[in-house]
Amino acid sequence: MKRMNHREQVLAAIRGEVPDRIPWVPRLEFWYRARLRRGDMPADLRGLSLQQVADRLGVGYYATVLDFTEREEETDMLDHGLGILNHPMLAYRVVLEGVQRRVTRHGSETVTQYDTPVGSLRTVQVFTEEMLNSGASIPWTSEHAIRRREDFDVAAYIFSHLRVEPRDGWERRHRMVGDRGIAVAFVSGTACPVHHIMKELMPVEEFFLTQHDCPEAIDRLAEAMQSYYAAMQECALNTEAEVVLLGANYDDSITHARWFDQYILPALADYAGKLHARGKYLMCHTDGENRRLIPSYLRAGVDIGDSVCPAPMTHLTLEEVRAAFGDRITVWGGTPSVLLCPDSVGEQEFRRWIDRLVARYTGATRLVLGISDMVTADASWDRLLYITEKINS
Repeated sequence: MKRMNHREQVLAAIRGEVPDRIPWVPRLEFWYRARLRRGDMPADLRGLSLQQVADRLGVGYYATVLDFTEREEETDMLDHGLGILNHPMLAYRVVLEGVQRRVTRHGSETVTQYDTPVGSLRTVQVFTEEMLNSGASIPWTSEHAIRRREDFDVAAYIFSHLRVEPRDGWERRHRMVGDRGIAVAFVSGTACPVHHIMKELMPVEEFFLTQHDCPEAIDRLAEAMQSYYAAMQECALNTEAEVVLLGANYDDSITHARWFDQYILPALADYAGKLHARGKYLMCHTDGENRRLIPSYLRAGVDIGDSVCPAPMTHLTLEEVRAAFGDRITVWGGTPSVLLCPDSVGEQEFRRWIDRLVARYTGATRLVLGISDMVTADASWDRLLYITEKINS
C-alpha cells in the first residue's frame, strides 16, 4: 500500500481518521535561526534551507504560526507594536489611512510614532542579542501604545480608518508547502478586539485595572476595531485553506475562564460556525495552561489545539488533554520542548518518554505530534532524528 505523505497524514488526523503513521510536524524555525546566527548548525545541514532541513529530518513542514522575520515589502511588520500584521504569507494586507507613521531606530530599539488628526501614539519595541540568539522572531514591546486615557481615542481612529485588502499570501504559502504538510491560513494571534487590546495595546495589569475602573473606554475601542477583525476573518475564509487559525496564547491564569467565556468564546464560536459551513477547521494556538479553558474550547467549536504543551511544562499530561478533548479537538504538539535539551533531560529519560508515546499513539487519531511551543535553540538534532526513527520503525 502506498504510504501517506505528510499532508495526507495531518488531514487524516484532523478528520478523525487513522493515518498510517503518527503525523510528525515539529516547529523548527527558532532552532534553525538560532543555529544559523550562532554558527553551530550540524555539519551535514549547513547551507540547507529550513524546508530542506525538514526534508532531511523526514518530518512534515510546519506552516502554522508565521515566521515573522520574513519581509517582502517596506511596511511588512512595521506596525507590530499595534498588533497589526503585514506579512507576505497572510491572506490580507492592512493599509493605514489618515495616519502618518514615523519610525526611528536606536540600537536594539525601534520607536514608531503614529500622528493622526485626533492625536499621536508611539510604541517602542526591543530586540536584544539574547532574543536573537534564541531564534526569536517577534520583538518585546517595552512601551505600549495606550498609556493615557486619551490614547484610546487615537487608537480608535487608527483602527476605524485602516483598510484591509485581500492578498495572495496563503496561496503562495500553500504552493511552497505542497505535500510536506498543510498551510494554515493565519488570521491573528488575538481572537477578538478586546483580546487584542489586552495582549497588544496595553500592559496586561493596566488593561484589567482599566476594564474594571473604566470599562466604557475598552468597549468603545473594541467597537471601533470590530470591522478590522471582520475583514481579516473574511479574507482567510475566502481562501482554499482547510485550516484557519484565530487566536493564540490563551492561559487560564490570564485569559481566565469567566473572562474567556465573556469575550473570546463568542468570537471563536461565531467564526467556527462560518468555517464549518465551508468545510474548514478552526485552529487556536493553545500553548498555555489549559485545564480550566478546555470546556470553553469545546463550546466554541475549536477543532485543533496547536502547540499543546503538556507536563512537566504545564499541569496537564498529554493523556489528560486528549481525554478532555475527546473526539472533537485534535492535539497538535504534545511533546514538551525540554525533552530535546540534554541539559534538562537525560538521554534514557528522553528515550523512555518517546518510546512510550510512539507505542501508545501509533494507530491513534486526532494527534499531530509536534514540539511545544517550538524546537528551542539548545535542542539536540540527534533527539529529533530519534523521534523520526521511532515513528517510522
